[in-house]
Amino acid sequence: MENREGRQKFEQLTRDIRECSRWMWQPRVAMQKLDAIHTGLQELIASESADPGKCMRMLLHLSSLRIDVASEASDVDEIDRGMAWAQDVLDGEKVDEGSKASAAYNLANALTSIHYLAWTEHRAKPETKAGKRTPFRLKEREVVRRTRVLNARAANSPDLNGPARSTALCNLGNSLDESGRWVEAYHCYADALEADPNNGNAAGNAAELLRRRINLGHGLLGHYAAVYDFYLKKAKDLRRQTVAIAGEETAQRWDSLELTESPGHVSHEGDKLNDYQRWIKQHRLALALAVEGLGSDEPRWDTAGLDGVTVRLGEPDPPPIFSSMNVLKAEFLTVRRLAFNGEMMLLESLYQQHPEDTGWYADTLDYSLYGEPPAMLILAQRASLDLLDKIAVAANEHFQTGLNPGNITFRSYWFDNGSGAIRKKLPLPVKGYGAAIALAELSFDICPEGLYPAAQMLRNAGTHRLVHLTHGEATGVTEDTHSTVDFLELIHACHESLRVARAAYIYLIDLVNEKESDEQREQLMSLPLPGQM
Repeated sequence: MENREGRQKFEQLTRDIRECSRWMWQPRVAMQKLDAIHTGLQELIASESADPGKCMRMLLHLSSLRIDVASEASDVDEIDRGMAWAQDVLDGEKVDEGSKASAAYNLANALTSIHYLAWTEHRAKPETKAGKRTPFRLKEREVVRRTRVLNARAANSPDLNGPARSTALCNLGNSLDESGRWVEAYHCYADALEADPNNGNAAGNAAELLRRRINLGHGLLGHYAAVYDFYLKKAKDLRRQTVAIAGEETAQRWDSLELTESPGHVSHEGDKLNDYQRWIKQHRLALALAVEGLGSDEPRWDTAGLDGVTVRLGEPDPPPIFSSMNVLKAEFLTVRRLAFNGEMMLLESLYQQHPEDTGWYADTLDYSLYGEPPAMLILAQRASLDLLDKIAVAANEHFQTGLNPGNITFRSYWFDNGSGAIRKKLPLPVKGYGAAIALAELSFDICPEGLYPAAQMLRNAGTHRLVHLTHGEATGVTEDTHSTVDFLELIHACHESLRVARAAYIYLIDLVNEKESDEQREQLMSLPLPGQM
């Protein structure tokens, strides 16, 4: 029970933290002082004489200071100690959700620092041929994945303010972009600016991502340049905020970039009165290489496709990959339309049975909703992830990796024989991380422990068990015969699965283009397929 003595001790610890902050420029001294404060705080918590919520928030603050100063000193053991303090907050029983989300953010920062220190040590060693197919980020994929999941927890927390969520989203975007997962990274930067329109660092990172896409020479270059200019102007205008978030060096980095003054479109808006097109733009689900809008003003605006494919003497012309991409695209568009129709019918019926639904359903007396709209969403969510396995099958055929198509799954395909190495014959770029790494990492994130847990869990339940909507308290996805989900959970999982399938489709295009770049270096003939839709 809180008492006067406990309050006084808490106030003294607060003063000690303020004093410690003056010594942050001397890491060893600061860490000794933080240890002493932590010991005093633990004694205070054990005495139960101070407000437990305030004590846990102080522990959260201590973890942040400890991780920062230990990272500055490049001391992994001391970073681990700060992580232990943050984990105590995350696991605490009498801790508010906002503090837990902030603890997740602190843990993500700590893991990022540890990963960077390990990378610094790794890159000092000469790279072997085997090492190129098992790049460092894949060797460290468990750490990288946990870092992203923690950042995502902070980013999605309604208990954190906009700037805090925005910073977590920007950090998540940076981690994805570093692995070649640019489609997902762009979403994060755009969402970061939606959470905090003054985050100049998110704008600068979005501009840098698009600058690299322009330099690759693939995709909608005029569009990329126009969006790049938009974000770069914003980053320059928000320089002061960038310095506050990421430091002067980062601000100077954005200062050094130059505008293209491109006449391209930032976004092709399509028919603004068309609900389907508005929904696609809102969720960035156009199957085009555009980052905003529909990608084109033409009636057939889902234009993502291959530039051209090398054909050797005696090989099929056109190559089968064009057929594969057409099938994948058609199925994605069908699934997307099904998801939209299901969502709109739910809204039209105010989450009751839709008037056009001809089914008669028994009342199960548990507030469940049965009918066509929820079934559409469940089927769309499942089918969008089924596309991932087909993407792996298409890659297997095109790159001639020799697997039986019937045994291929998206999650297992990209790694050679279940190892951490990228499958042989899949192209790897000369520099940096390419599409094979992006696809391998994406496959690793579609699981309960990954960045997209809802997608895989709901797909498995919807495929092998029975899932339905409820107005009551949802069980969530379970191993039981029946699982109930609420409306927002199902719609979120459907959007997430569509975004994952879209990203994988675009990464497959990147992978084929990387192979073509290798072929062109060998000066082989490349034949585009005219009039591809």
